[in-house]
Amino acid sequence: MEPLFAVLTPLAPLKSNNEAKAIWIRIPRGDISDYDSYEDLLEYGEVDTYEEYQSRWREEYPDEYKWYKLIVVENFNKDGTLSFRAVSLGNKTIISALMDRENPECSYTEDAAVELCGLMTEAASEAIGKLRAGTYQNEVNVGLPFQFKTGVVHRSVLWEKEPEQKKHDLDGISFEMLTAFKKLLAEGLNSEAIIGRIKAMTANDFFRACAIGYKACGFEDIELAPVDQYFAHADGRDEGLSGRGFGLNAGPGIDFDDPLAWEDWYFHREQHGGHPWEVIGGGNSTHVDLAVCHDRQTLDWKVRCGKMTEEEAAAHPCGYYFLVAGKHRAKEAVAFYTALNAAGLPVILRDAEEILARFEGTDYVGIVPHSVIPKYCEGMFPEKYGSIIDFMHVYEEEIELFGDQIEWLPQEEAMLQDQSG
Repeated sequence: MEPLFAVLTPLAPLKSNNEAKAIWIRIPRGDISDYDSYEDLLEYGEVDTYEEYQSRWREEYPDEYKWYKLIVVENFNKDGTLSFRAVSLGNKTIISALMDRENPECSYTEDAAVELCGLMTEAASEAIGKLRAGTYQNEVNVGLPFQFKTGVVHRSVLWEKEPEQKKHDLDGISFEMLTAFKKLLAEGLNSEAIIGRIKAMTANDFFRACAIGYKACGFEDIELAPVDQYFAHADGRDEGLSGRGFGLNAGPGIDFDDPLAWEDWYFHREQHGGHPWEVIGGGNSTHVDLAVCHDRQTLDWKVRCGKMTEEEAAAHPCGYYFLVAGKHRAKEAVAFYTALNAAGLPVILRDAEEILARFEGTDYVGIVPHSVIPKYCEGMFPEKYGSIIDFMHVYEEEIELFGDQIEWLPQEEAMLQDQSG
């Protein structure tokens, strides 16, 4: 690794991690003879002419260069001795070694790692030379293949080019429900400062609110008791609320009609780590929450942070209200929100403006590199694009279809040590 790390010495560390450095390198395709022998292919009848041989090569290896992101990490002990080194190429770890051990472990066989380090050193030296000459960043921004890029495309463009996407995004929401949703937002009613409060709450109040939402979603088992509807659709890990939970969430349950029992459970429950508010079960991003909130939680936080005195908190009016969350199950989330509001219950919807923009096609969809799972990528995009809630990969056909309507974000700028400030 020594020659590789020596070549990268002038490169400034990443702003997000001062122990890591990253740079894009290009590996040339090479000559056709590096891959297949014309004589061998001719002998085995795989080609008939040299022109066919050349054509086959261009089809199999169309790119003159292959791009890889090279990342190296180096850590030192307090006494200055080398503790750890790692090398990653194209999102694959090549070396991860504790250097103060007698025999550091390597992710690849030693011979393969040595060979790769030699290839990377040559390519890294070329990239550092371009960085010094001031041509590196433009070459990366222009030449980097789309599979590695981050960008945005307006949702209306997706709808225009791929009409099925609009149907998917609207998710079958009715005109009446969408109209009611838009009216609530236009009137400014999706605000904790505007909605009322419930002074006393019971478990049955919560289950009945769930049942109102299930009916609005069009679920078929609305003839069941509210608590049974809850267990038919919710996650079920209710932190001891019902007595029907399981595992760490098992418990005796509480009196469903006793406000004091609810209050004791809500503020002092022993079971934690469950999902009592996950009223439509799903994955990390495919469920709907109907959380019961209380101002006392916010007031306690403000007291702890010194933003409010205990006397001010005690005098502040407070109570319970509902919060719906489910931006990736937007139709069901809006159904819960509008139905609970129509029933006169205090309720707000998280990410409401973003959900409305999705339904109206006025927001952006984020494009992420193929090495990134297209979920939870909000932090990859500047604020000027608003709050992006949907992400996707693009492929050759989309590149041709969308053309210059994709806005590609510039790559993070690589810097030399004396330029890093």
